[in-house]
Amino acid sequence: MEAYSVARQFNLIPPIAEQTEYNVFQREKVELNMSDLFFKIGVGTMTWSPLACGILTGKYVNGVPENSRAAEKGYEWLNERIASEEGRRQQQTIQEMAQIADKLKCSLAQLCIAWCLKNDQVQCVILGASSVTQLCENIQALQVVPKITPYIIAELETILNNKPYINLEPIR
Repeated sequence: MEAYSVARQFNLIPPIAEQTEYNVFQREKVELNMSDLFFKIGVGTMTWSPLACGILTGKYVNGVPENSRAAEKGYEWLNERIASEEGRRQQQTIQEMAQIADKLKCSLAQLCIAWCLKNDQVQCVILGASSVTQLCENIQALQVVPKITPYIIAELETILNNKPYINLEPIR
């Protein structure tokens, strides 16, 4: 909001998009903080990491495979994140989400990307595919978006139990 105001104040071209991380585990910035930018001044949202560095593909449910990104040198932080207590909780959540993906006849990755695209505040999802095969699978998420009905969203919200909200209670 500040960059937009400063640009207008000095007769400069204001930002037209904000790039931010967004996935089922990283929701607050887009769903709470970005809504004013989107609804009031029309700044678009380009989101990245819809699969949370591959965590949301389900490939880490049984540990870190040798040929995965988390096993590569320089990605120790990702391996630690997966092995953490929060990471183990996330893997349980992912297994529950996989049941919805099965019901929709899509992959977990496609479900998670489609979920991001379903948000009216998201104009673009930047994919981080590391192979042509992954890219082709991820693009198929476009076919899943119409299947993300209010009922499916409610099911996912029950599983995720992390919908951000603004606390309107006064501070005492």
